[in-house]
Amino acid sequence: MNFYEIPNNFDKEIDSFENSIQQFQKGELHPTKFRAIRVPFGVYEQRTKDTFMLRIRSTAGGITPVQLKKVSELALRYCKPLVHVTTRQELQLHDAHLEDIPEIVRELYSAQLSSRGGGGNTVRNIMASSDSGINPEELFDVTPHAVALSSKLIAEGDSWNFPRKFKVSFSSTRKDNALAAFNDLGFVAATREGRRGFTVYVAGGMGCRPRLSKILHDFIDEGQVYHVCSAVKSLYLEFGNRKISNSGRLRFLWEELGEVRFREIYQRELARAEVKPVLELDQESFENCGAIRKTSGLTSRKVEGTAFLSWKKEYVSKQKQQGLYSVLIPLALGDLQARDGIILSRFLGKIGENVMRMTMTQNIKVRNIPEEYLGNLYELVSEIETLSHLPKLCGDIIGCTGANTCTTGVCLPQGLVPVVQKYLVNSDVNLSVFQDLKINISGCPNSCGQHHAADIGLYGRIVRKHGKTLPGYWVTGGASTLPEARNFTEKCGWVAARDLPGLLVDVLSRYEPHGQQGTSFEDYFKGGGKEDIADLCSQYVENIPDFASDDSYYYDWGATEEFTTAHMGHGECSAGIYDMVEVAMGAIKDNLSDKAGNEGDNEGKRAWDLVYNSAAMLLITRGVDPVSEFEVFQAFESHFLEKGLVDEKFRPLIEAAVKSDFSTLRENLELAGELGRTMIQLYHSMDNTLRFKNEREEVAVPAQASDAFLEQKELIKDLRGVVCPMNFVKTKVELAKIPVGGRLKILLDDGEPIDNVPRSVKTEGHEILQQEKSGDHWMVVIEKKV
Repeated sequence: MNFYEIPNNFDKEIDSFENSIQQFQKGELHPTKFRAIRVPFGVYEQRTKDTFMLRIRSTAGGITPVQLKKVSELALRYCKPLVHVTTRQELQLHDAHLEDIPEIVRELYSAQLSSRGGGGNTVRNIMASSDSGINPEELFDVTPHAVALSSKLIAEGDSWNFPRKFKVSFSSTRKDNALAAFNDLGFVAATREGRRGFTVYVAGGMGCRPRLSKILHDFIDEGQVYHVCSAVKSLYLEFGNRKISNSGRLRFLWEELGEVRFREIYQRELARAEVKPVLELDQESFENCGAIRKTSGLTSRKVEGTAFLSWKKEYVSKQKQQGLYSVLIPLALGDLQARDGIILSRFLGKIGENVMRMTMTQNIKVRNIPEEYLGNLYELVSEIETLSHLPKLCGDIIGCTGANTCTTGVCLPQGLVPVVQKYLVNSDVNLSVFQDLKINISGCPNSCGQHHAADIGLYGRIVRKHGKTLPGYWVTGGASTLPEARNFTEKCGWVAARDLPGLLVDVLSRYEPHGQQGTSFEDYFKGGGKEDIADLCSQYVENIPDFASDDSYYYDWGATEEFTTAHMGHGECSAGIYDMVEVAMGAIKDNLSDKAGNEGDNEGKRAWDLVYNSAAMLLITRGVDPVSEFEVFQAFESHFLEKGLVDEKFRPLIEAAVKSDFSTLRENLELAGELGRTMIQLYHSMDNTLRFKNEREEVAVPAQASDAFLEQKELIKDLRGVVCPMNFVKTKVELAKIPVGGRLKILLDDGEPIDNVPRSVKTEGHEILQQEKSGDHWMVVIEKKV
């Protein structure tokens, strides 16, 4: 079984990625452009120089024992010897070296795993309830829906070119334990008149600018999932903000368009999408009753004693399948030691394939364990490195990686969490009262630790006290994840990082008597708890010592050096090819202010730099990605000079730059500067989708092609030399210009283009009438169907 199907051309994508790595290492590929290639491949640069993190897609948190064994073996061979579980139910490998990454990706592919879409402006890992299919309270199993949608989306070429990341989640219960209502697009299981379906939420999200989702549909039939997703996706691709990454998420597009316009466009796209096939759901592979009495190579172990009974009470749950149990394996900071991963996979492999899920609390939830083998599993988790000996509250605390590896991290949650666990265990607080309490910690406001959706949410901040900086945390609380009453945490105050463990013990001590009476933390928070926490924060802040009195406050938990912000940099989550616009614009500004190091005799080179960066700056917005300098100038002439977007007086500059005529360029340095300023002004005149006003006007075409139109010669678009995904984007643009029934002939290069574009065109609902190879390229004839 697999939790998604990888497109057949993935091996060619790996080859292309390896080539990009080699180009980058030779200095032939700009670092920003390389980042735009590697981040969508799930490869992030870590804070330690020349080390990288690789993120592995795990739809619905699913992974088989064979796949876990493969990932664990790769961690031992190439990376830090552990496997990390994320809050989006994915796996990560850390401390990889760039030259090893192609081989790691190929090894993953051999186990039907992919890192594609692990980062960047792509469709990210699709989440689902980690207990979907086994929860006695659920409406139905949503795993098949998440898997089918994931396979569909990652096969579509435009899924890798969103304005920003696109996140989807499925919940099998009305309580929404998968945070579906906190994602860009969320599906919460529902039924109506005996039909299975979903309530659909849209335009939600956390991050440093969180927004609550909106109800898009009160109910859709389960067969409409792909149609709804496809419509939202098309809307986002067409209108999303590509100009300002901080405003690029879908939730900000809702605000920019307004609800009425958003829904109008969505309904139009939905009507187009409804002609597409429905998802094919594989219910059989994800059945959870097949494990009963089908184990092989296992002898049941009878275990007794208070420790075993305590473990069962904390971590073992009955499934809705009679005789089967699920077991939560709590991991320290989401880390599973690689050797332990191999041991666990060997045991679970004897039970079956559909036996585990990664959870959003960065743990592993094992499923389908027959009761007689609970003793075996208890002995195993007691031997490997887990938190199974601690109360469940300790194992459920979420802490993102923070400043340990993240370039935008402020604080070190991974240093803090173990200290918090020790404080809680050593306190007088009855932790059994708080089994379902959520304590989520992020190292910065970006909410990778999901602090906005916690009972107690904490996120890092920089504090200045007594003339020095020290690490601190904002303290928030009171979130509700129930869809009908969803709300984010509210800020109460802040404390120094050093005081946070003590504060949490104090907060739980005040809440404990309420919790024992069955009062939820949310109700306690609204009924006076917020004021209690604010008061506690104020008391701690008043007593922060200066550096001379106690320098420990000026060191973060787990740090060996005094706290500083010097390590902070630009995050990579939004890395995309459009970042090259900013690179070129920065180079123009440097040359205009004479900061580029081209002075005196180098004025000709300075003028050439101005002309080159001016010519290159906006080509990507035209769907052009030139390889050579000559192609840059040639493309600028055809897309800007010949189309009248830029004055003809600049053409001699382009001609001089092509010939590297530095004498002429030096004489026209002022004109080169004017060209640079013109291109910057042109950029600022573009809308947020990086198009000019006339390009936003809809092309008026009849709904159906007339006989006269059909008798016309086929429209031809030569896309040779245009790389993925821009070739598909340009194909969609051309199709938008013709009526239904019209035909478009495109010319594509061999390799990735012919593998990707026709498949994506068919996914959009159009028909491929002809596909033939001619020399070193392909000719494809498309009939527009929708």
